Amino acid sequence: MLNITSQHRVDERLIAFSLALKPIQNIAICEATEDRHGWDNAEEGYPAFLVYLGCSKEEVEGWVKTLNKFWRCCWCEVRSPKYLKEYSAEIKIRGMQRFTDDYAYGLDYLVESQTWWELEEELGCSTDEYDYYATGVMQRW
Repeated sequence: MLNITSQHRVDERLIAFSLALKPIQNIAICEATEDRHGWDNAEEGYPAFLVYLGCSKEEVEGWVKTLNKFWRCCWCEVRSPKYLKEYSAEIKIRGMQRFTDDYAYGLDYLVESQTWWELEEELGCSTDEYDYYATGVMQRW
């Protein structure tokens, strides 16, 4: 589905858990063997990475605001889709953290949130509603 260049590879460790449910359609995660583009998110044991997020043109403004505020990603480029061609817009996100901490959400939360969002669409109801009918447990927020 995705055309990832030979310099990059999909980060299988972060999305492996979601593949059991359904592949994430609107996220492409690319890693670099070396951070020659200055993505500034390489950690010991983990290479630098870049995220592509597919969405509709109407969703772009909301996503960019959300990425700036909660993920603290100040460098987002909105462009015509290159890797996620089934969407009308693609947001190229540089500098996202790999893991969520007290400062900002990370790539792990983005992948998880999109997995649950797709699951809710497939189920036809929210995951809280599904939990209630499947287990009898009502979430109190």
